Amino acid sequence: GPPDGGWGWMIVAGCFLVTICTRAVTRCISIFFVEFQAYFGQDYARTAWIHSIVDCATMLCAPLGSLISNHVSCQVGIMLGGLLASTGLILSSFATSLEHLYLSLGILTGLGFALCYSPAIAMVGKYFNKRKALAYGIAMSGSGIGTFILAPVVQLLIEQFSWRGALLILGGFVLNLCVCGALMRPIALKEDRKTAPEFLEQDYVPEAQKQDLKRMSICSPLIKAWSHECLCYCSWKEYDFLLMPGFMVLAVSVLFMAYGCSPLFVYLVPYALSVGVSHHQAAFLMSILGVIDIIGNVTFGWLTDRR
Repeated sequence: GPPDGGWGWMIVAGCFLVTICTRAVTRCISIFFVEFQAYFGQDYARTAWIHSIVDCATMLCAPLGSLISNHVSCQVGIMLGGLLASTGLILSSFATSLEHLYLSLGILTGLGFALCYSPAIAMVGKYFNKRKALAYGIAMSGSGIGTFILAPVVQLLIEQFSWRGALLILGGFVLNLCVCGALMRPIALKEDRKTAPEFLEQDYVPEAQKQDLKRMSICSPLIKAWSHECLCYCSWKEYDFLLMPGFMVLAVSVLFMAYGCSPLFVYLVPYALSVGVSHHQAAFLMSILGVIDIIGNVTFGWLTDRR
């Protein structure tokens, strides 16, 4: 089973940094809202699309990140995502229109974040079992700590170097995702060491389905630390969970949660500025949200492990 420690804590640290570089940076994009609106002379709705596209691309493309992680390696997926996200932020610093930002900051950076986010989270689950909730709580608190630290820092960067310079610096910062990817050392668990033929011989697979599964399955060679001959058994069974009632209820719940949470991070800073709050105080409001995020993640992770 999972080691529940050891290198697993380095995986948690790597995932912690990934959440800082992805979720915290995404939240801090709202600090650029007023700058973009003033520079390009656009209304709230058109400017808000930037943040929405980043979030949307990150979540919609998350399965692509998992696919690359499963069929190539988690390390490659996260490093590739880091390069894409950094490139998107750097290109955004040269933007001449909102449409340019939609493509570079929205789609390209969002795609890069997607390739990093889901594989990093999945790796934590592979290394932990008994203390899984606590490990996830610590790893996911990176979004809160990152928001707490980055929000005022980004505001200072904008004041010192303009929004273009701030995006350029963030692009360099996000390159740390490549370092995080290097930490994601693969682990070989006993349950993963079954080849496709062995899987098909198990008693719980009905004989009538074996031939169908053999025809439908696609077995692709994967390089594993423990063997160069391991085969991955892939079939429609791999995606059965999508139709499970429990998963569907969870998906709908997360959908409604996103409806409530996303507008808060998009409009908090611009709304605060519109009612006369200073730029630094508006950024501090984001930091407060970050602190609440930290407390919630770690506390509920600890409580869940005590069940």
